Amino acid sequence: MRKNKMLAVIAIAMAVMMAATACGSKDNGKSSQDNPTEVNAAETKVTGDESEGTDETTLGEDDSDSEEDGTAETTETTASDAGTLSSGVFTSKSGKYQITPPQGWTIEDDGDESAVAFTSSNGSDMLEVTYVEGDEADGAREIYPDTMEEYKELVSRGEDMEFVRYNVENGSDGSQTFRYAIRYKTSQDGIRYYAISGSYNAATKKYISAAGTVESPDSAVEGQIEAALDTLKLK
Repeated sequence: MRKNKMLAVIAIAMAVMMAATACGSKDNGKSSQDNPTEVNAAETKVTGDESEGTDETTLGEDDSDSEEDGTAETTETTASDAGTLSSGVFTSKSGKYQITPPQGWTIEDDGDESAVAFTSSNGSDMLEVTYVEGDEADGAREIYPDTMEEYKELVSRGEDMEFVRYNVENGSDGSQTFRYAIRYKTSQDGIRYYAISGSYNAATKKYISAAGTVESPDSAVEGQIEAALDTLKLK
């Protein structure tokens, strides 16, 4: 996915949330490099070299062992500037969070683990993880209303939103956990489904979220996004 495409998708997805925040919207100005790496959790087998010759040779003990158990299973590992993908699990460069993106999606990162994106093979769907800690964490997050009814009143497309879920929990110190999903009755700029999950810890000043945008007409992609959100883990 090209930079302008990624920026457009992020801008659309975040436009809804901007209306609900008291602290201002996230800085989504980062864009990806055009260096996709395929997400593949499959294991590959590496076999020993086999040489051909015209001379008759005697199979030694070492060669026999190689024939019998000369295959070694290795798990494909891919790396990006933001982190490493191994056995289908993406771990950030610092090891502070993990997520399992849908299999077959590609990694697109901006050279910084604070924002990494995964895109579907057709480039229409995206899963983006945002991680910020320290003094910038408070300004990076969105503050969500307690109920979906309040949320719908705050945004212009409220009546066009079909909420799949809306779960927001607030702590006395300003911390917040959230997870909600919206299916749009009429898609805007192609986006028909949006889901996000994350948290803000006021004590440790850590914010993390994973958000998925779906343009594909295949409803199975929604399930893939939701399954990926289930795996988001702050370490």
